Amino acid sequence: MPTVTIDGHKVRVKKNATVLDAARRAEIWIPTLCYHPSVLSEASCRLCMVELDRGDWRQLITACNYPVRRDIVVYASSEGAEQARRGVMELLLARAPESEELRAMAERMGVEKTRYPKVTESQRNCILCGLCVQVCEHLIGQAAIGFAGRGVDKAVAAPFRQPSEDCIGCGACAAVCPVGTIKVRVHKDQNEVEISPFKSRSKLMLCHECSAPVVSTEVAEKALQKIEINTEEFRELIRLCPRCRMLRTAKQLAAMPAYENG
Repeated sequence: MPTVTIDGHKVRVKKNATVLDAARRAEIWIPTLCYHPSVLSEASCRLCMVELDRGDWRQLITACNYPVRRDIVVYASSEGAEQARRGVMELLLARAPESEELRAMAERMGVEKTRYPKVTESQRNCILCGLCVQVCEHLIGQAAIGFAGRGVDKAVAAPFRQPSEDCIGCGACAAVCPVGTIKVRVHKDQNEVEISPFKSRSKLMLCHECSAPVVSTEVAEKALQKIEINTEEFRELIRLCPRCRMLRTAKQLAAMPAYENG
């Protein structure tokens, strides 16, 4: 197992583990936005840069996807690494100035404002990390969104910037968005869930007991297709909200005969 010496702390990691893995084992904080353990890291945000000791010089690398194959020395808290990360954060703040999550991380990094001009309103609040695109395609298997345009016009969008027919309203893209750009909006009057800003809508399945929204009908259908349990009892449970499901289970347990010890 190779050893990573990071800011003077020595940690051993498995071969091909990342520098970020080593930093977390050493309890050294490195900011990340585009990193998620469920998908392959593409280091698109560049916020996790650290310095790798090359002997006579130091190289800036991205900690989230740099594989450790031999003993290395890394500096995560050096002036060079922190200056590079602060510069990246200023660029990100110019793209998403209203993001509370981004401002909180910037404050922790000691960045109070950006020297760069803010982007136009139509491009604002997305840092183009690509997490939502990866999760939708590789984990959910829908590929309902992707990158559109080039250069300053690059954006995450549904095909032709129209509501996607492939979107099942699962909300996974919103769950992984690091800056809170993607939102799940429930339209109770129309019994629909909307994934904003893509304007994709799906019909909601309502709880059969209390009529509370559970999940989209497409998500329920996908879940039934992927599991082996397909009894009528299970189908009935999946139509209930978590609260009603718990109450039904409690009633079933209460109705079971009690057995005396011995």
